[in-house]
Amino acid sequence: MHSDLAIVIPSKKECQNLEFIIPNLQKYSSEIIIVDSDTNDGTKELCERLNVKYIKDNNKGKGDAQRIGAKICKKKYIIFFDSDGSHDENDIPKLYEKIIKNDIDLVICSRKTGGSYDLTANVSLMGFIRAMGTDFLSLLLNKIFKTEISDVLYSLKAIEKEKFLELNTKEDHFGIELDIILRSIQKKFNIFELPSREKKRVHGYSKLKTITGIYFIYQIIKFKIFPSI
Repeated sequence: MHSDLAIVIPSKKECQNLEFIIPNLQKYSSEIIIVDSDTNDGTKELCERLNVKYIKDNNKGKGDAQRIGAKICKKKYIIFFDSDGSHDENDIPKLYEKIIKNDIDLVICSRKTGGSYDLTANVSLMGFIRAMGTDFLSLLLNKIFKTEISDVLYSLKAIEKEKFLELNTKEDHFGIELDIILRSIQKKFNIFELPSREKKRVHGYSKLKTITGIYFIYQIIKFKIFPSI
């Protein structure tokens, strides 16, 4: 267990997934924070039973939930972990090992170098479209900002708490993933990519809509033109 590590998990209607995710994470951190959209699906009761922190968010979205969790956590380092079961908990020691190094400011995981369930074992049209969209956004961001990031949308990340707060992120919804990367580039943070394999969610459905990709394109271009917003 890492005594200076917190794991922050934004959640919305993911009680069934959290029931098996949380026990797998408790061996890595004594501070697991579930920031929930007050869905009344049993998440609060589950957290009480498993002895993890439960916080109600402002019902604004994932980005807002991440900020809430980061502000209240008491540890030096944070790993942002999704509540849908798609993240691999075995990556946590690798993320921690990298983020504690003085020359790394942000560790982001990459499905491009690690793999994704819907492009290998379970090929699907939607998975192909999603992967192509991520590739396009990564290419666009790299072209505009002269970077070499292979997966700009994957949400499994590690960062020091104070550095995350320093980023002063603004996005409330799924745009938070790009927001973190764009503001890290702006501040000249050293970003390290770690190969990670995305798993298939067990219960529920993704809240991310395909049309959101259009907003992501706008988000990248807007940040180039108005970086302080």
